[in-house]
Amino acid sequence: MKKVLILLTFIVIFLASIGLGFFYLNTRTDQMKSSHTTENTVKNDIEYVSTEEREEMISPNAEIEQTIYYEKCGHSYTNKIDTTDELINLKEKEFKEKYKDWEINYFSSKKISIFKEYDEMCPEHYIIGESEGLVNIYRLNKDGEEELYETTNIFLSYLPEADQEKIRNKIQVVGMKNLNAVLENFD
Repeated sequence: MKKVLILLTFIVIFLASIGLGFFYLNTRTDQMKSSHTTENTVKNDIEYVSTEEREEMISPNAEIEQTIYYEKCGHSYTNKIDTTDELINLKEKEFKEKYKDWEINYFSSKKISIFKEYDEMCPEHYIIGESEGLVNIYRLNKDGEEELYETTNIFLSYLPEADQEKIRNKIQVVGMKNLNAVLENFD
């Protein structure tokens, strides 16, 4: 009977160990599932927040394109400006603060396009005329008034009569390239 009692004790201990082991492993698996679900939720929240808060910033090699439209003459000019150190890493809102008078047409980290309108003449209007026997170049200011730009060393009297008449009546030219082309014909 003593042997049976010892055997029965070992069987009870053995079964209790299996039961406790099963309970412990089952509880541990539930904890791992719960933890795994929490990790996914947190991970998804972090990914959502990071993509939502990311704003474009100006890169060091960004291209900034300015377009200016002059209402009085109807001309528009586009030029590219270099990205300065003070513009690098600015977000669109910060860039708008620096360029308050400009309209932003496009903003990305690599390219920015801005636009501005002036109610004046563009600085590319020239008039070729004469004063004191010399050919002079006048530039129209923003209000359309003539201002002396340059006095040339071309004597009006040395030019053909047809050219002299054109200059006395004033030749209007738009753009420095066109101005130089007209002046070359007089040399």
